[in-house]
Amino acid sequence: MRTTDGTPGTPPDPTPDLTVLVPDPALDEYAPMGSVALTDAERWPTLDAAGLARVDGWREHRSAPVWVHATGDRLRPDDLDALADAASRLTTEPAAGPPDEPAWVADLVARVHRTVPRWRRAAREGRSGPTTPLRDLPTTSRADLADAAAHVPLDVPLDRVLEGSSSGHTGAALLVPLHPVSVAADLVLLQHLVAAAGGDWRPDPARLGLANVVDQRASFTYVSAMTAFGRGPDDPAPVMARVNLHPSVWRADGDRERYLAAADPQVLSTSTLPLLRLLDLAADGLALHPVAVVNGATDLPPAVRDAVRRTWGCPVLDLYGLRETGPVAVSSDGDGHVVVPRRVWVEVLDDAGRPVPDGERGEVVVTVDENPYLPLLRYRTGDTAALVRDARGTVLVGLQGRAPVAFVAADGRASSSIDATQLLQAYGLAAWELDQDAAGDVRLRALPLVGLGVEPETTARAAADAVARWLGRPVDVQVVRDAAALGPGKPRRFRSAAAPPPTAPSRPPTSGKDRP
Repeated sequence: MRTTDGTPGTPPDPTPDLTVLVPDPALDEYAPMGSVALTDAERWPTLDAAGLARVDGWREHRSAPVWVHATGDRLRPDDLDALADAASRLTTEPAAGPPDEPAWVADLVARVHRTVPRWRRAAREGRSGPTTPLRDLPTTSRADLADAAAHVPLDVPLDRVLEGSSSGHTGAALLVPLHPVSVAADLVLLQHLVAAAGGDWRPDPARLGLANVVDQRASFTYVSAMTAFGRGPDDPAPVMARVNLHPSVWRADGDRERYLAAADPQVLSTSTLPLLRLLDLAADGLALHPVAVVNGATDLPPAVRDAVRRTWGCPVLDLYGLRETGPVAVSSDGDGHVVVPRRVWVEVLDDAGRPVPDGERGEVVVTVDENPYLPLLRYRTGDTAALVRDARGTVLVGLQGRAPVAFVAADGRASSSIDATQLLQAYGLAAWELDQDAAGDVRLRALPLVGLGVEPETTARAAADAVARWLGRPVDVQVVRDAAALGPGKPRRFRSAAAPPPTAPSRPPTSGKDRP
């Protein structure tokens, strides 16, 4: 077992400079611990005193960043039994997914027509019913989910709803109702996928079990316990943290590197731009020893996958999914994304909503029955791929999803488009396109929310001014009145010709892939 200095020392300063950590007045939700309501016992009902102490150890570590939030998995003892059953099903599913529509799809169609307001209305109006074949149902779009209540079953108790957010890289941002068990089931699936890829992921109390890594000006960060993690009866629940690499959230120079080195996370879960930053830190001497790296939220360039393997010598999983659907497919080798062995059914449709033959490119459309608060029929992802079926199961080939986008400030600093998403949402935009040309000039096409009691031009200008402060550049703004003006489907929200596309670091890493 590797030893670390990851025990708490002198508690960090509890009064950080909020003017640094909340970079814009509209982002006050990111004020550290500004909305904490539960006790630790309520966050982790199944965690014992030793487990709570481990969480505190990483929260109060001498090099810890300023944590913005406190959260837990909210799992009860009976939930753990259900998750154990889910883990067992993952290992007993056939290697290849069903070539034909599975029986659960027809059951789901019948159930939602009885219980989900949108589909009950369709049944009353004679547009569809419990026995309508899936292929004859209309598709569901991101715009439909703006009315989330219309998609929540009436017979599901609402006392355990968690609120998730979908930042909307290419469409309006959403609030998504989640259930603690379905959220925890994603961890169960991840543990299965890491093992299937050859990663040896077992509890190690001296390390963080997982670090979810971002790199942006403002983000919800926290330490939590993974009580759903499959383990032996005497093994402790691993601790995880959501960590922001942005320098502004760390109390002293070098704290970021010291904390990550002490934590040495077993699994790094991130997206392309933060992953590039981690590779740079590794090249500068940060010694990490991940058993697996998981990329999500954005496309993973092959050069970055190769750099991870050279640097750390571990499996790289490119996990495709959306907040609304949960995980959909995974690639462990860059040769297509295999649909995960859960209640997920994937179609590929043309622009008119008709199925295309296997092997032809179209839009990825997902039917999923994993989240009891949000069963989805034929949900259009806005991403494209060709569908093939082989010995691995159902495979999405040539998946084109959300590309990482970086904008360049006047001082040469590059920042993720996620920062822009937070600003533009906070200033009341429903949809937008933000473009930066090769010279650095910035243009915003903005669709303001209605019903705010503010003129759309005023809303759009305030949003543009926030982007101008962020980048230190003037922003030309144009107001649009209809999302159709931003293009068909999910409008491509961000483009930047000022920053090069992500590539692997050119410097050789100094942290070897072999663990001491």
